[in-house]
Amino acid sequence: MTTPAVLDATRPDSTRALRESATVIREVQLWRLAAQTPGLPESLPAPLAGPAVVPVGEPDPEHLHRFAVCLVADGGLGWHGPIPQAVALIVGDQLASGLIGHDAAQPRRLPYRPTSGRHGGGPHARTARSAVELACWDLASQASGRSVSDLLGGTVRTSIPAYASALGLDPEHPAAAEVAAWISQSGFWGQKWPVTKALITAGPRSTAKALGRLREAAGGRFMVDGLGRCRVDEAMRLLPVLADLDIAFAEELLPPGSWDWHRLRAHGPGVPVAAGEHAVDPGEQTRLLTGGSVDVWQIDPGWGGGLARSLHTVELAADLGIPVFPHGAHLPAATALAAACCRDKIPAVEYHLTVEPLRQQIYSTPVQPEQGHLAVRTGPGLAGELLTVGDKPVMQVSS
Repeated sequence: MTTPAVLDATRPDSTRALRESATVIREVQLWRLAAQTPGLPESLPAPLAGPAVVPVGEPDPEHLHRFAVCLVADGGLGWHGPIPQAVALIVGDQLASGLIGHDAAQPRRLPYRPTSGRHGGGPHARTARSAVELACWDLASQASGRSVSDLLGGTVRTSIPAYASALGLDPEHPAAAEVAAWISQSGFWGQKWPVTKALITAGPRSTAKALGRLREAAGGRFMVDGLGRCRVDEAMRLLPVLADLDIAFAEELLPPGSWDWHRLRAHGPGVPVAAGEHAVDPGEQTRLLTGGSVDVWQIDPGWGGGLARSLHTVELAADLGIPVFPHGAHLPAATALAAACCRDKIPAVEYHLTVEPLRQQIYSTPVQPEQGHLAVRTGPGLAGELLTVGDKPVMQVSS
């Protein structure tokens, strides 16, 4: 690994130079990470083993080919990972050279850095920019010795409620109700279950029977995720079922912002709808929030522009009376975001029961729930040390 330059701090002019250049990016590196372990995590709690759905087919390429971006400055290193290969290529080909000389402690200037190439939009491009932004926060935190949530404006909370995402479980499994009861007993803020394609195809009566059994066992807050799988007619038939079950919110029964989404909104008052994790473009985020399209906002800092942009959408949502539940695909960033906000703005953060332990394998100090809560990192750095980087970077761009 490239070691950042060290200035002689015994000289006054050197001390000043160190202070002024500690977060100025001198080099951008890409490192290869180990592939994500296939299947289910070995640490899966025993109650989840029965209903857990083992992935079938070839492993996801994004899990096989994973990378981390590293920003090198005089004051230390800033890391973010994992990112998939397609995103890493954009960082290396289009963003890296323009980052040289950028001060990582000035996140609002980052969108104005020069880029290469013509294709600056789309999910992969936004994810690449988000990865760089999160690495900047990590660098600024490491160099200053302050936590990321402190740099975001101050740590409001040191423990964040988590809601359990059961998307990796079969809601029709005979033991699913026992899992729903276990989740509630484990202290989670609430729980979210998938509306599978099999349930959608079986019709509202079968859906009501399967989800009703889980709802009764859960007792507390209960949410569902349609994963965008419904047709508009199926979603409309499903709404009365969800209303009868007193669902806290229904996530992405249809693609958010589509014409069918607006038809569903007009048809189904009384069932709060959630979206935001796939809204990566700033204009799309603003339209969804201000256009009356959502009741619950689910920004993902790793996809939707990074922490500065995510915090902006949280404040906008708060002004509109919309609660925010950060998407959990980039849990360290989501936790830092929630730590800088009060519970009225961010009641809870998503924790994926079967996938998150696999994601966290790359960190020396994984983020794990205790009694349904996530501890906030109070020391420097966005996440723990990355354990699975290679012997040398696969790409280096320097001044």
